[in-house]
Amino acid sequence: MWVVHNPDHQRHTPRWEFHLGTEIYRTRDVPQRAELIRAALEADETFALTPAVAHDAALIRELHPYHDDLKTICDGIVDDKTELYPDLFPGEGARFRRKPHPLWLGLYCTDCVSPLLRGTYAAAKGSVDTALTGADRLLANPKEAVYSLCRPSGHHAGPRVFGGYCYFNNSSLAAAHLARQSGKRVALLDIDFHHGNGSQELFWTNPGIFTASIHCDPDVEYPYYTGYRDEVGEGPGVGTNLNLPLPKSTTPAGYRAAIAEFRAAMEAYQPEYLVIAAGFDTHRADPVGAFQVDTPDFKIIGADLAAMGVPTLICQEGGYALEVLGPTVHTFLKAFQG
Repeated sequence: MWVVHNPDHQRHTPRWEFHLGTEIYRTRDVPQRAELIRAALEADETFALTPAVAHDAALIRELHPYHDDLKTICDGIVDDKTELYPDLFPGEGARFRRKPHPLWLGLYCTDCVSPLLRGTYAAAKGSVDTALTGADRLLANPKEAVYSLCRPSGHHAGPRVFGGYCYFNNSSLAAAHLARQSGKRVALLDIDFHHGNGSQELFWTNPGIFTASIHCDPDVEYPYYTGYRDEVGEGPGVGTNLNLPLPKSTTPAGYRAAIAEFRAAMEAYQPEYLVIAAGFDTHRADPVGAFQVDTPDFKIIGADLAAMGVPTLICQEGGYALEVLGPTVHTFLKAFQG
């Protein structure tokens, strides 16, 4: 299996995050996450590592109109210690009588866990390049699954705002790229612990890309406001969005039942490419998760998804239990290889 990676992710080094307005934590989105995964895969000769290739930013601008503002802000940061967070979010009925100030981050960011640093744009653009390079490899050889080691993650970034450690939506950009280059139907499955709200919003009315997300019940887990079963798309996209929310403490059997429901939907939709937004914060040891899935269970989950037989690109999303992250990703991908 090809593994696409990009060292630019190390340029994004946030330190803090604010949790539910009451606590300040050391961030869990550390560069070590990607380095541990890379080391685990590099030690297995059945994985072939290859660097990401830079792509034009036009597709990012199209899906994320805030692209240029984010880049401008990051370019203007003069040292490696500065972390910019929004201090005001525009409320309902907000009116803009003049051009917004470039540091009004509340226009573009949904939360206080996704700061901008001097290296954030380079890392986020590099993460997109990692996903698009993987998509290109899949187009060139659909018989071999490809894994893109993306960091920062992307699935919470939508057409209006970024957040949740995510700046540009890597897996969604890859899905859009696959659809355009192939002219074929694409499915995007999100298996992160948290709902892929950005992906849902990006393709809400698009019948050519089926979006599905298996995640913790948004009544009790981030991003709270989206991820319910009755969110099915709109207009021409009705019926091409599937949410499978699960309760806290979901067992491996419960998780596999959700995968089976997704596979049944795919039998009806018949995609010709599949993108998996693969978050491993579903692991029972993860500090932000609450499922009971353990490392050996990912062997079964990987085999379940591989059994669909659809050309697949896997893009890395969350996963914060550093002691198990490398072996868990390796177990999943090894099973997907067959």
